[in-house]
Amino acid sequence: MAYNPFRHFWLKSIAIGLAVLLWFAVGGDKVVERSLRAPLELQNNPEGLELVGEAPSTVDVRVRGASALLAQLASGDVLAVLDLTTARPGRSLFHLSPDHVRVPSGVEVTYVRPGTLPLVFERSAARRVPVVPPVEGQPAAGYGVVRVTIEPAEVEVIGPESAVQQLTHASTDPVSIDGTT
Repeated sequence: MAYNPFRHFWLKSIAIGLAVLLWFAVGGDKVVERSLRAPLELQNNPEGLELVGEAPSTVDVRVRGASALLAQLASGDVLAVLDLTTARPGRSLFHLSPDHVRVPSGVEVTYVRPGTLPLVFERSAARRVPVVPPVEGQPAAGYGVVRVTIEPAEVEVIGPESAVQQLTHASTDPVSIDGTT
């Protein structure tokens, strides 16, 4: 039996038509770049060290991909992750590169700013300090404050060594005695 190229002509025509439509749908999507702010997540904080001050909560990221794909990006789809495993007491520089940014498949990270984050770490310290409630207002006429008691009278505070050593007491929300009998 000889080969007939026109055998199943309509089926072959439909297959070619679908291939052309698919090519236009996928190939017609333009590749674009978009800048956005991504949340910064700090991972693997070493035991016994505390971060002093604030780390930035977001970083600037530039991503590249198909226009339709970037239009569908939600706020939680892009996340910058910084590993703190190498942190030591004192000032440490942590480098942030496009490899540290998690993005959906089909999206490429081209730029991250800042590229370097200076973070300061101190050893953790614990200390027991008295609890002092601030008292506001005046009692009713003829009454006075004899003493203020609170339970627990002391609490343990844990934090960066320099901050814990400067702490003289722990405070509560203000306690109003205005007009009490």
